[in-house]
Amino acid sequence: MPRSQVRREHFGGLLRTLRLERRLTQEELAEAAGSSVRGIREMERGRVRSPQRRTVVLLADALRLTGEDRDRFVTLARVERQPHDRVAVSDDRVAVSEDRVAVPEDRVAVPHDRVAEVPHDRLAVVVPGELPAAVPDLAGRTEILERLSALAADVTAWRPDTASVVVLHGPPGIGKTSLAVAAGHRLSPAFAGGQLFVDLQGASPDGPVDPAEVLAGLLRSLGVPDSRVPVSAAERGGLFRTLTRDRPLLVVLDNAASEAQVRPLLPAGRGCLALVTSRRPLTGLAGAVRLPLDLLAPAAGRLLLAAIVGADRIDAEPAAADQLVKLCGQLPLAIRIAGNRLASRPQWSVGWLVDLLHDQRRRLTVLTAGDLGVRSAFEVSYRQLDPMTARVFRRASLIPGTDFEAALVAAAAGTGGEIAAAALEELVEASLLLTIGDRYQFHDLVRLYAQERLDAEEQQSSRTGAHDQMVGWLLRRTRQAGLMFEPVASRVDSPFDDDRAAASWLDRESGNWLAALRDAARRGRHADVVAVTRALHWYSDANSHRHSWDEIFSLGVAAARAAGSLRDEAVLLNFLGWARYFCRDRNTDGLAALDRALELAQRIGDRREEAWALTYTAAIFIRIGRGGAAVDHCRRAVGLFREIGYALGEHSAASALGGALATLGRFAEAAELHRDVLAFYVEGNGLSPTGAAVAQAGAMMSLGADLAGMGRWRDAADEYARARRVFNRCGATFSEAIAIHRYGLALQALGEVDAAAEALWAALALYAALSCLWWEAQTLSALAALAGSAPGRAADARLLRQRALDRCGELDAPEVRTLRATLRRELAES
Repeated sequence: MPRSQVRREHFGGLLRTLRLERRLTQEELAEAAGSSVRGIREMERGRVRSPQRRTVVLLADALRLTGEDRDRFVTLARVERQPHDRVAVSDDRVAVSEDRVAVPEDRVAVPHDRVAEVPHDRLAVVVPGELPAAVPDLAGRTEILERLSALAADVTAWRPDTASVVVLHGPPGIGKTSLAVAAGHRLSPAFAGGQLFVDLQGASPDGPVDPAEVLAGLLRSLGVPDSRVPVSAAERGGLFRTLTRDRPLLVVLDNAASEAQVRPLLPAGRGCLALVTSRRPLTGLAGAVRLPLDLLAPAAGRLLLAAIVGADRIDAEPAAADQLVKLCGQLPLAIRIAGNRLASRPQWSVGWLVDLLHDQRRRLTVLTAGDLGVRSAFEVSYRQLDPMTARVFRRASLIPGTDFEAALVAAAAGTGGEIAAAALEELVEASLLLTIGDRYQFHDLVRLYAQERLDAEEQQSSRTGAHDQMVGWLLRRTRQAGLMFEPVASRVDSPFDDDRAAASWLDRESGNWLAALRDAARRGRHADVVAVTRALHWYSDANSHRHSWDEIFSLGVAAARAAGSLRDEAVLLNFLGWARYFCRDRNTDGLAALDRALELAQRIGDRREEAWALTYTAAIFIRIGRGGAAVDHCRRAVGLFREIGYALGEHSAASALGGALATLGRFAEAAELHRDVLAFYVEGNGLSPTGAAVAQAGAMMSLGADLAGMGRWRDAADEYARARRVFNRCGATFSEAIAIHRYGLALQALGEVDAAAEALWAALALYAALSCLWWEAQTLSALAALAGSAPGRAADARLLRQRALDRCGELDAPEVRTLRATLRRELAES
């Protein structure tokens, strides 16, 4: 057949025509020819211009071609292959053939028809330059690029023990390919042997590319003609390693699926560097350096937006730009798509796009531009999951908190703990979940995608059942944890070894169990809400400022009222009163709740709750300077507790009585009471270890205040220091801050100014972390007094008083009004 006639036909078109004539699908032809579906598709599209002769022969057999039809089919494939087989070599010159740069290893030009007879070391060396164009607006990756440059310098200098494989890994849309290509262009001058680039399609719906196919392409890129490409994968790998042994070569293996896919493709030379990108860290690659890609910092996200949209547009709406980066989850792909949408719509403001993205139901749809889409990036990874892992992924999106443990996922997925744990690790490997220690976390956009899949793939009844199962598990576990702090409580069958383990769980899962409690309250699960909130009382004593106890106990009060349980309502009103005054410094609101608790307890004849209401009310009276009323309430409470034989309540009321006596200046009587209370708590008396320790430290604090009232400042400082150490061990941060604060005041009274200031600043830092405005104000006022007494520090004192006054602004109580007036007077005088 004349070559001119053959060239008018296209091999891919002919292949497709013959396949359709025989009514074969691509899958059926691939199976008959022993090829891959992807290979058939790429040949038909004309993307494979040099199919191997063996492949062509097998295709001809599968198509049952004979005679002239067979000759025409095979000849057309050969003709399209030949331009890629030409290797031109000259003395010291470079010749270009089909976008490849050929550089001679010797001074012998090898004719094409004799190249198969030439040994490997006599083949002309082709210097490939296959890197795609780099994105011009890469942002936020300077540190990694610098690290790669340093690593490349070590590799090309042949330094021993230098890693020659780098794995850039991270979730979909994090910018792995963009970074690898940018790094390749930056490093290419150091690799005179050339740069190879292969998309391994590890996240392709059709599956990853066979390493044997990739090796054939790499060999052709290095100048090996089709006739010299070995048939077996092992021989191809051997030839590839031979050709790369002594040349400085950069190989970028993009989108790798697994270690097994990558290993045969790694060059052998010590002067070679392989950059591998993957959604998985590929931990099985020995000796590789793994560089995880993080989300873009907000500033880098703004830079990326500005590079795409224009700096003027971004600078005109800086707050909206920051919000846009946040709504994109700081994910480079999402930010790039958002930027592209803005760039293609100059009439849009940044704020307009922000408003669109605020709707979570539409966010993934909005983050689509052309053939770029966040949803499609996640889709590829999701479709590769096995059914159980996919179910765990979907069900985990039901969890309300920002992070979670495997046991909670197991409850939502309705599976065993080990199965859930294995699925979660697989999701981490697939970069669909993040890890924080031993806990797991969604990226915001991935969570939205998981919720979409849950809605699309599971019936409403299934979703509701999974949600209810998760909420029920959280409520049970929260109640079990709270009961670990209950005095003389039965801890049989508890999943927690001790109260410390229970506290740790409650702290870590607070975002989840509190959301479950709110959900139960909304859906009328009154008995569950009452049981959980009552169980948390003794835990709240040791963790007073760690959770929103006023909200938690308000939910309990409402549930008890809805359930018609007067006793539960009285109990929870007492808890609520405590939370309002002690945790939120809302004395008036606290008294209102306690008045209702007292009235209700007296109406139903519950002397225990009546005594608690009197004790808590007395504590507020002490705070607001009503010492006489506080003494009366405490004595009534002590009597009631003694009548019912409740020693723990009796000593709590006695401790409050000591505080009331101290407000009246009766410090010696108060100290005697507090020593008795401390001795009682040292014996434990049924409290949990943490509860007993916190109670002892509280008694030490009260005794320290009595000693301070008597002017025994050194003894007071010692008690405060002891209490501070105990609170610190128990994790009772707020109480620790008060102990440090009072210790500082005692040192101030002793004239130890520097040590006092150090203690007060430490207390202020803890108060600020807990958002305790009243206590911040008191500490700032004390620091201002210290500064005011020092020469040349009047300006510092004034600034501290102003800060203290600012903290008082949102509070309203007699003691606050007194401090506010004092600060204003001092500021006016300074």
